[in-house]
Amino acid sequence: MKPQDTSILPQIDKWSLYQSLPNAYVLHRIKNGNVEYYPLFCVRLKVNNYKHYSFNAFNEIDDSTFGGTVKKQRIEKHMTIKQVANIVGISVDTLMRIEQNKYNLHNADKLKKLCDILGLDAQKICSPYQLFLLNNQGEQILKFRRYNHLTQK
Repeated sequence: MKPQDTSILPQIDKWSLYQSLPNAYVLHRIKNGNVEYYPLFCVRLKVNNYKHYSFNAFNEIDDSTFGGTVKKQRIEKHMTIKQVANIVGISVDTLMRIEQNKYNLHNADKLKKLCDILGLDAQKICSPYQLFLLNNQGEQILKFRRYNHLTQK
């Protein structure tokens, strides 16, 4: 039996709908004999009485960063930026900057609330400084001072 000649396979480079999920569409295409899938997340917004659909490429979210992880978890939980920002007690602009890795959240209470809401493990995603804040920095400093026989001065 001869190996299949890929030159006779269809060379379709046009995306089409493969599957529709709640708040997401999975597209597919055939390119160079390979089937490629591309999930898109869809948020339905109502702006000035118009229904608006916003598509974000879920694949393009870099979840190796703090902001990317926050964004991916928010999307997986089907929450809007406004919902999360209101619950955490920060502005929408601040949360957008966090998701774009342009702002680091250093308020321990808000950082803990953000991790709790989105079900994030702070030990895995937070910077050492953020973990220091979350783990009661005052007690850590006091232990360090006492261990090294240092005064506040």
